[in-house]
Amino acid sequence: MATTAGRGILALGVIGVLLVSGVILAVVVDPFTRQPMTVGPATEWSARVLLVLGVAWVGIGMVSARTRLVRRPGAAAARATWIASSRPWRARESSLGLLPLDRWLMILVPGGILVATRIAQAPRDGLWSVGLAILGWLVFAVAVRLLLGRRSPWPIIAAVGGAIVLRCVVALVAVSLSGPGGVWPELWSSPALRTLYVTVAFALVAWVFVVAGWSLAAQLGPRRATGVALAGMGVAYALPAATIAVVGARNALRSWNEQIGVLPWDLARLTGVREGVFPVEVVATTALIGAMVTLVGILLALPKRAAGRVR
Repeated sequence: MATTAGRGILALGVIGVLLVSGVILAVVVDPFTRQPMTVGPATEWSARVLLVLGVAWVGIGMVSARTRLVRRPGAAAARATWIASSRPWRARESSLGLLPLDRWLMILVPGGILVATRIAQAPRDGLWSVGLAILGWLVFAVAVRLLLGRRSPWPIIAAVGGAIVLRCVVALVAVSLSGPGGVWPELWSSPALRTLYVTVAFALVAWVFVVAGWSLAAQLGPRRATGVALAGMGVAYALPAATIAVVGARNALRSWNEQIGVLPWDLARLTGVREGVFPVEVVATTALIGAMVTLVGILLALPKRAAGRVR
């Protein structure tokens, strides 16, 4: 009980750090986020449908964790993703004894919501960016799987899947209220709401990688679990950035204009994408940093003997 309480306190501390970092980020970007963008009716309604599905998945997971609903088909998968993403130290426990159907749902439901959310955020001419984002997540998954070796991947699948659904729900709230006549533009005029949204969005993105490492601690130990999370995150950032750097920022980002405009921030103006002046040096630097993070993660993820030979 004491260990569980200590882990809970540690998790709250981590969340607090992420929220403080999010507030700082929100304050920095606020001058560029004051003009909300609107989306078409079709995008707005598709986002609403996805939002209902995401909330339903999270709700089923929360209820199944304490009731007999867990016996229903698919409920165990929702329960596992909720527990693993909210209490990642229980990820291994939550993924034990799952039926094949539940294991498939742990992959398909979060993955499907992620892909559908990205498509809802991007018009047809921005789907190239959707593919690039999905590629980043696939590379992350492959890198983690390789570093895990023969160990079970289900704890991290449950943890990351649940965290992704939570992140998508927050993104879909904004898109589902940004259509013609939507209330999001009025809400977005409030500085407090803008700060809150950016803070929560940033914290949830970072939380995905926190739970990824934490969920593996029972299998690999703290050092190697941290390494796996860092390596996967580094590859996920380095590959898309390197692709953009090679192809050319202007050509690669030209189709992203409308997608960025869909977001409730004026990020196109912040990055210079609308004018086609996005500096390729930025993405090249991002690729380099991602590669360095990947290298550090691999060194940490290796067993001690192998890491000693590498050094």
